[in-house]
Amino acid sequence: MRRERKNMPSHHTTGTKSPPEAFDLSGEFKKYIGRRVSYATHGIHKYPAKFIPQIPRYCLEAYSEVGNDVLDPFMGSGTTLLESYISGRNSYGIDIHPLARLIAKVKTTPLDPEVLSSLADRLLEDIREDDEDCTEWIPEIPNREHWFRPNVLTELARIKKNVWAMRKGNYQDFFRICFSSIIRRVSNSDDDSLIPEVTSFQRKLDEQGKTSYDALGRFENTVKNKLLDAADLWHLSEEVEKKFKDPPEVKIIGRDARDIDLDDGTIDLAITSPPYASAVHYVSVHKLEMFWLDMITETAQLDGRVVGTARAYLSEYQSWEPRVHIGGLKDVLAQLRAKDKKSAYVVNKYFDEMRKNLCETNRVLKRNGRYCIVVGENTFRKVRIPTYDIIASIAQLAGFGLERTFVFDVINRHLDIPRWNDSRIEKDHILVLKKKRDTVCGSL
Repeated sequence: MRRERKNMPSHHTTGTKSPPEAFDLSGEFKKYIGRRVSYATHGIHKYPAKFIPQIPRYCLEAYSEVGNDVLDPFMGSGTTLLESYISGRNSYGIDIHPLARLIAKVKTTPLDPEVLSSLADRLLEDIREDDEDCTEWIPEIPNREHWFRPNVLTELARIKKNVWAMRKGNYQDFFRICFSSIIRRVSNSDDDSLIPEVTSFQRKLDEQGKTSYDALGRFENTVKNKLLDAADLWHLSEEVEKKFKDPPEVKIIGRDARDIDLDDGTIDLAITSPPYASAVHYVSVHKLEMFWLDMITETAQLDGRVVGTARAYLSEYQSWEPRVHIGGLKDVLAQLRAKDKKSAYVVNKYFDEMRKNLCETNRVLKRNGRYCIVVGENTFRKVRIPTYDIIASIAQLAGFGLERTFVFDVINRHLDIPRWNDSRIEKDHILVLKKKRDTVCGSL
């Protein structure tokens, strides 16, 4: 793949504490639509709030070199990891979400097209010829009949049985992703709804005969389409192998963004798009898929562990009082507390967890390493939260300096991130943080 280095604006530095003036990259990113943002395996599976691959690529080319080590502590579906691989950087990805880890693994693992095609033919034939009772493969899902029709449950179970019968490993994982990607589409949920929801619009389409619940046919078509994506990645990997003397590696590592399983001073660049405070309910978005993939038996436990969760118990916030020093956050918490103490606690917890991530990322970065954070602002309980501004302030406490700020028009508006105003043009930010000193991770 031909790589063109972008023309970078000169870095603005200042001796004051005023933030550097933001440079607008809207013209750089707005031209990327359709196949230009879903090439190779970038579109292998739906995932909420993804940034387009050109955003991490811009940061990679501006702030790292071939052979460097790159970290994405909130990797989601692995966009940064794939772009790092393509550009000759080694990468490490972290995500607490089990489906995200599977998507990222499949997205970044080249598979021999001939082997994959042969396995696909055999699998689809086995599914078509399977006339046994597969009821035992239907998972226990709360309110299951609300989400799935009886014939869909039967067909999904048949597909699952045959996929799960395959030899475990990278090739089976590919077909597990194919299976996962059809589940919402054959459920009773509106496929355009971010969170699973049986909408009146979906019911109306159903009454008009404009919906399809053919799980077997949809799986077969999905496999055939994703074989093309996998072949694209394979051919791209051949180019990567020829282009770089030391082929880059992709590693998905354990723990989470608040406790990074890497040694001190080992990473050249970190890039991420973190979650927002109670904005995208990542666990709920893919709960149906995770039940079918045997990743969860209930949602509460995982939901309580993710950064930005709105889940909180009275025992946690009943005696809690906000004690923060950051002005912008202090104002937000005061507004929220006047409405609802739980909401203030949830937002405070989110920024405290982001503080932990900033401290951990500082620890694993090399001297003068950079952390590019793609983030905007959102609302919670009708209170505007300038997330990017508060994170920039927390970063300074964690040992970073704000070297550069970029802004760009929001590319994908199909996000469950409530914005603070109704303007037609909305901006997201890229905060370029530079490690100034080793972190001393104090409180907010």
